[in-house]
Amino acid sequence: MVISYLTYGFAILWATSFGYLAQVFSRYNNGKKVPNYLFIWLSMAGLILILGFRDISVGVDGLNYYNNYFLVNSMDLITYYQNYVTEPGFYLLYRISYFLGDAQWLFIISAFITVFLFYQSLSYEMDKISLPLAVFIFATTQYFYYFGIMRMGIAVAIIAFAYRYVIEGNKKKFLLFVFLASMFHYSSLFALAFIFLSRNNQKVFKKINGIKIFFIIPVGFLLVKYIIFPLISAGRYQGYIESSGRFDTAFLTSLPLLVLFALNYNAFSKISLNYQFYFLLFIINVSTEFFAPLIGLGIGRMVWYVNLSVCFLLPAIIRVNKDKNIKLLILFITLLYCLVYSYFAYFGDSWRGQHMLPYKFFFESLN
Repeated sequence: MVISYLTYGFAILWATSFGYLAQVFSRYNNGKKVPNYLFIWLSMAGLILILGFRDISVGVDGLNYYNNYFLVNSMDLITYYQNYVTEPGFYLLYRISYFLGDAQWLFIISAFITVFLFYQSLSYEMDKISLPLAVFIFATTQYFYYFGIMRMGIAVAIIAFAYRYVIEGNKKKFLLFVFLASMFHYSSLFALAFIFLSRNNQKVFKKINGIKIFFIIPVGFLLVKYIIFPLISAGRYQGYIESSGRFDTAFLTSLPLLVLFALNYNAFSKISLNYQFYFLLFIINVSTEFFAPLIGLGIGRMVWYVNLSVCFLLPAIIRVNKDKNIKLLILFITLLYCLVYSYFAYFGDSWRGQHMLPYKFFFESLN
């Protein structure tokens, strides 16, 4: 187990360190600050290696994807879709991996797409945030989730990349990327809620959006539950709407962050209006956690389409505070929060921990 923890820890440290160098040695391209190519690729490489070259025993659904790889490639397209359901984009990855000659390519390609697109989203704001801190937050609080949810991982990464088009007001392009993401996981249609976020003539996101979100989320969920889901026969999607019938207290753990972000909202806005968008994403996060148990337990997974917002907002809090002692305190709390979150969410006694430990590379099973 110690070796496994060291492996994961080294991957995080590697990604964070080279993320720092990527920002230090950044350059400008058409007036926009971009990370150093060599160091940003080295930063990504550590996370891609551990995620893509893992054994099928590592991650919640690794064995299922491995078995589906052989199932998909044992029959033609028409026969498969007459009996099974898989999003077209991921079906294509099954086929490409088979063409390349090994099921491991499915894990490698998925890892590359997922990590690369998340990095693209973080790099988009590199001139406003600490890139290494954003990478660290991502690696500790979200990266390990995608060891098991490969299809959704790609979909979430595509949506995260497309955040920029909401910020830039290019809704047509954003809709195009939502469609692309849905080819890997239909749940990405949840991101259509983002197009309802409105701005004034000065491109400032209206404060009414916060109230609007609190109505759009539950109404959207109810429409999906009673209109869309009855038309879907796939068992894994039907499981999303098994409601507990009561509110859950899980959302309370997000409230301290919500309060912290709200207190710094005006300071965020003075630095960049983009932070307003990420703050609204976090409101969607809290609203989703609040309403999900009433509508469907699986609906709570939709928070992953907005979870990346903390990678922008937490570094921003450090930036907007002028007092060095407060900066250090917030940095310490952020690092501690991420490490504690990572341990209890993905390791320790968590149900995911039994799938994450021990870590094994795929070639270790070949011996």
